[in-house]
Amino acid sequence: MYTPSTNVRLFWCLVVTLILSGCQGNGNTVNFDPRALLVHPTRAATVHDDDLTIVVEPFQDARPQQHRLGSRTHLWGGVTHFNAWNGNITEGMTNLAIEYLKQRQRQVSRGIAAQKGEAPSGDITLTGTVLTLDANAKSGFGFTNIAVDMKVRFEAKKKVDGSTVRMVLGAKGSDTVAVFDPKDVERLINLVAKDLYQQLFQDLRLKNKAFQLQPGVRP
Repeated sequence: MYTPSTNVRLFWCLVVTLILSGCQGNGNTVNFDPRALLVHPTRAATVHDDDLTIVVEPFQDARPQQHRLGSRTHLWGGVTHFNAWNGNITEGMTNLAIEYLKQRQRQVSRGIAAQKGEAPSGDITLTGTVLTLDANAKSGFGFTNIAVDMKVRFEAKKKVDGSTVRMVLGAKGSDTVAVFDPKDVERLINLVAKDLYQQLFQDLRLKNKAFQLQPGVRP
């Protein structure tokens, strides 16, 4: 039989449990899955009849804090720090670009020529510099707000004449979940990355085996 004092003890036990769980924050590694970029897995992608080949060289990381992606602030105090791709942000962003192009049925490969001092083998060499990549979460009572901010400087170089198109694009996303899971951060950052690459290939058009800016688009 429960008594008022029993109920009080149960209440404070629950509060202590929440506080202890909220203060835990030793850091998490969020490993993103590039395949999550595909919105409709069963829908056939557009098949291109041209033979344009694209080489994606490893991205660069120009963020001031390169060893951290973001953090989650817990309800009762404490912070969990996020990382991604085991800390190799440039490799992860390169993988996302390659996966996106593959899903668009483009002939794409990972570049290694620059590392060997050789000339790229593709018609187009695509590179990127990560300027911003933040993923943060803040937990309240019964909810967690998640925000992702991404900005990348892209460069597409034509092999034949060395002409280059440069663009800086950014994308943001937010979400609120009742029960937080690191996979929520993974899902949101994949959606933001997908939006970023959609912007890139909406603003660029292919002509004579080269990327060109669409009319009215600023570099």
